[in-house]
Amino acid sequence: MKSVMKLALGMLAALGLCLPLAATAQEAPKQVLFTNVNVFDGFGPELQMGMNVLVEANYIKEVSAEPIVAPDAIVVDGEGRTMTPGLIDMHQHVMLNPPEGTAAYQTRWDDAAGGAFAIHHLNTNMLMKGITTVRDIAGDPLDVAKAIDMGYLPGPRIYSAGGAISQTGGHGDWAGRNVPPEILAGHIDMAQRTQNTWVVDGPDEVTKAVRMNFRRGAAFIKIMGGGGVASEFDPLEILGLAKDEVARAVEIAADNGSYVAVHAYHDASYNRLLDLGVRSFEHGFLVSEDTVKRMVRKYKKDKDIVWSFQCFMSINSFGSYETMPDFFTHEQKVKGVAVGKGAREAAKMMNEHGMFIVGGSDMFSPGLVERIKEDLTCNVKAGFTPAQALKHWTGNAGIVLAWSGPKNPYPTYKLGQIAPDSYADLLLWEGNPLENIDLILDEDKLDFVMKDGLVYKNTVVEADHPYFRPAKAPNTRGQWPL
Repeated sequence: MKSVMKLALGMLAALGLCLPLAATAQEAPKQVLFTNVNVFDGFGPELQMGMNVLVEANYIKEVSAEPIVAPDAIVVDGEGRTMTPGLIDMHQHVMLNPPEGTAAYQTRWDDAAGGAFAIHHLNTNMLMKGITTVRDIAGDPLDVAKAIDMGYLPGPRIYSAGGAISQTGGHGDWAGRNVPPEILAGHIDMAQRTQNTWVVDGPDEVTKAVRMNFRRGAAFIKIMGGGGVASEFDPLEILGLAKDEVARAVEIAADNGSYVAVHAYHDASYNRLLDLGVRSFEHGFLVSEDTVKRMVRKYKKDKDIVWSFQCFMSINSFGSYETMPDFFTHEQKVKGVAVGKGAREAAKMMNEHGMFIVGGSDMFSPGLVERIKEDLTCNVKAGFTPAQALKHWTGNAGIVLAWSGPKNPYPTYKLGQIAPDSYADLLLWEGNPLENIDLILDEDKLDFVMKDGLVYKNTVVEADHPYFRPAKAPNTRGQWPL
């Protein structure tokens, strides 16, 4: 992946789109004062009407219903627009967007092309649509994240797990059935060579993979705790990594002050993983009410676990045999139908029992990545209120991102909130998404995108001040120094 950033920068330079940092860096005013905005603060449940929000540099300094005295600030009159935090996609696969699906990496696309696709989608289909942070949960976009933080490329913040950790024949084993044993044994198939996944067996190999992920800059760890839909070898009913393998991943993550997220679907997996200390539970669309109740009890007692809901992919894409991707085998489509059938029931139980929830699209590959925000609106179709859906994608997400502890690449301020000492990730919407959640799908209703105190989209303020022209190069504010 080291070649990705170099290739992308070379391409941009050739197009005249990448100039020396000193020439392109957007010079932000010291303060920007937003007035007359109706605020969704990341938690709700209702808008705070007629608010004022003061941004200083890249953070929110003050939020008040009373006038804020800031004589030197540039004033932006929101004219009654709704202000929300930037959206946070908590289940993204940044590097898995080749035109022909994930499996195409094995035969038809290399890591350089993967980086180019990632850069395009991160800007066009994420940042410019109001997604200012993503949690990448299988793949290795760490060089791309570095380029964004250094100011060379526009894009959302990236919290990466590094390569997902799977066992041989598990959900992360993407090599074809007939790949020679020496390639498998040498871990040199394309998915592993690009560090998008690790195929390991035994606690010692898990230890190596986890430590290598953290060494490269991972904020947390992703493991495979059961079978998956989009993979060939693994029925949904299997358990994935063994107990001692999971325990080792949890131990090493905790040693680094971080946590483990897990891919799993059913009771046996979820309960074993709860026992072993996993904190972020992805999918889970085949769990029983007893397991849901156990998760809720654990959360209410310790506040240390979360359920991550991938609504659109499970309910819409996997809703029926006919809607499954054409390149899926019959066996994969059967698994998808089972997942789609269970997703609504799982969401209903989690909601009714009061589970702590975040939202993540799991929408990758062209044709889906352009529609990421439909996962948020899908939450409402699955029975959550618009305020709950936005909370999954803002306030709750910010809480979980902070669980990375000393591995948090953006530790200075809070994320997912409109509150003092939060990053200035702010969106202005024409209309009230708490009354009509579907308006977030209309890009003409998104009038203003600010990430890290810099403006990327603006139809509110006359662009006669350099600050309100689209940002060209963010300042270095992440984990990567110049």
